[in-house]
Amino acid sequence: MRYKEDMPNLLLFRGSPRSDIERVEQENPKLPCDKLIIRYMDEFNAYEKARNFFLEHQEYDYLVLATDDIVVKPEHVIQLESDLTLKNYEVLSGIMNVDQPEYMKPEGRLNITYSLALKDKKLRSYEWMCRRDLPEINIFQVKFSGFPLMAIRRDVVESTHFSADGVFKGHAVNMGASLDFVFCWFCHENNIPIFVDKRIDMEHLRGEGVLKNGLMSSKIELMGKDGNSYRVSKDEL
Repeated sequence: MRYKEDMPNLLLFRGSPRSDIERVEQENPKLPCDKLIIRYMDEFNAYEKARNFFLEHQEYDYLVLATDDIVVKPEHVIQLESDLTLKNYEVLSGIMNVDQPEYMKPEGRLNITYSLALKDKKLRSYEWMCRRDLPEINIFQVKFSGFPLMAIRRDVVESTHFSADGVFKGHAVNMGASLDFVFCWFCHENNIPIFVDKRIDMEHLRGEGVLKNGLMSSKIELMGKDGNSYRVSKDEL
């Protein structure tokens, strides 16, 4: 892929069923890329609408995914953009802690694994990497990364829909959960390497906020690099 400019153009998507974690919300306007924030919508539909919006807007080179409980700061986006400028990665992400109290502790688990868990949910178990076991190199390959500021190149986004884990048992794509897990299996089965940059190290506030999808009307917000917000009609996606 050739970029329209030297720097790749990123669209950061945040599915936000909570929208009440202050440390997350106060950073969003500062992030130096366009942000598509879909609030109070169920996970599958939010991701599907984000994918549609991205595909319809050819000016973007990467769809970047971050859940609504990760504290993403400008320096994280800048590092991601720098990495993607130096190399045209198909998939590249940062790292985050698994549980909130583990952040920055040597024994703390990170939301990345060198091997994929089983597709059968009853047998599924993740072999999380511990912070003390991070390699010396900054960028390295993994098999699973749970959407911690994950950048997906346009051709990869075009090649698959987001799906919930019910697909592993032949159910509809919107049945189940774990869209990140299903996407990583898609990458594995299609020889698409997933890389992470340990310098993009974010705090996961897993225990904060209250889920409001189904309790509040969903809304879609496009926030520019300048921090200004624009409402997007659901009919546009």
